[in-house]
Amino acid sequence: MTALIAAEWLKLRTTRLLVATLPIAAVLSVAAVTGMALSGHSDEAATAEGAQRILSVAGAGAIVLLIVGILISAGEHRHGTVTDTYLTTPQRQRVLTAKFLVAGSLGVVSGFTTAAACVLAAYGITEGRGSALLLDSGGVWLTLPGTAVYTGLFAVLGAAIGAIARNQVVAIAITLGWIAIVEHTLVNLIPTAGRWLPVGAGQAILRTPIDGLLSPPAAVAVLTAYTALAATAGVMIERSRDA
Repeated sequence: MTALIAAEWLKLRTTRLLVATLPIAAVLSVAAVTGMALSGHSDEAATAEGAQRILSVAGAGAIVLLIVGILISAGEHRHGTVTDTYLTTPQRQRVLTAKFLVAGSLGVVSGFTTAAACVLAAYGITEGRGSALLLDSGGVWLTLPGTAVYTGLFAVLGAAIGAIARNQVVAIAITLGWIAIVEHTLVNLIPTAGRWLPVGAGQAILRTPIDGLLSPPAAVAVLTAYTALAATAGVMIERSRDA
């Protein structure tokens, strides 16, 4: 398994995928936090609720890692390298497990570093406006592990979706359409239903101030269950079809 994981990292390091996408994830999250910090009153960040509201969008870049996960799995089908991969390692479940582990690790690291950058950006902006981000609030520091968990699970979920769909364009289009239209509509209009969906669970993990969301621990369990089910389905489907 160690060799398979090393091979997956090598594939990522020798392509433009990381260079092209990870900075976008960071910029997207920092831009979202910046917008939230500038949209409220200058003294709002000095309260626990205000700090939580500002940093609740620190996981905006998770959508980019979801796409990266799709590309990690489906990209080999697009470029035709999957045949060589499976000839080298016929146990497809081991190949996919390595992809899931790499995607998850990448998501956790990206989420944590991005959240740290968001905290620094929010502090700098609020300080410049004559206030200061309430760094003594536990919710501020929970943003770091929360964003890391959320982004990591989304990256694995993306890899699982890529394994199921194979076609990366179709997988990305359907996934983004589902998130942008179906999930966000349900989370905002019918939170009692939307909170049980992946994006609703992700917003709860990030402590987004929306009524009716799950508690963060329950949301982690829900999003983990979705990810595990998708990963299991991806392995089963991939094992049953031709390369």
